[in-house]
Amino acid sequence: MTWRRAAALTTGVLLLGIALDASSQDPSRDSSGGGAVEGSAPLSKPVNLKVLPKDLSAEQIGRIMKRFETDLGVKCSHCHVEDSVTQKFNYASDENPAKSTARLMITMLADINDKYLPLLGGDRRYAAQVTCGSCHQGQSSPPAFE
Repeated sequence: MTWRRAAALTTGVLLLGIALDASSQDPSRDSSGGGAVEGSAPLSKPVNLKVLPKDLSAEQIGRIMKRFETDLGVKCSHCHVEDSVTQKFNYASDENPAKSTARLMITMLADINDKYLPLLGGDRRYAAQVTCGSCHQGQSSPPAFE
């Protein structure tokens, strides 16, 4: 990944985090797996990040994942596998194929926002960044355009 792409992806993720900070509840009560659940120890540093910046904290990742849940109308189990014995999610596992699809879609969004929208110049109609919700509209598969 080039430094420019990494910087653009980091900027996009941080902007998403800022937007989520303004609208989300206390991350220490977040049940999405991004922050500590009330009464439990804080999560350790995220591992196996392949498209999201590696320097994000568990809380930042949790806010981003919460946004994905909202934009796609899904829960953690859509992309992450749950250990049948411990009943906890293995967030680092790549066993669920939906996680690969999610990574591809995150990369696609970064390309749209960082590569293609700037080519449209100063036209303010195209200034808004595209998000998962732009197409998915709260559904796991984007609704058909009619």
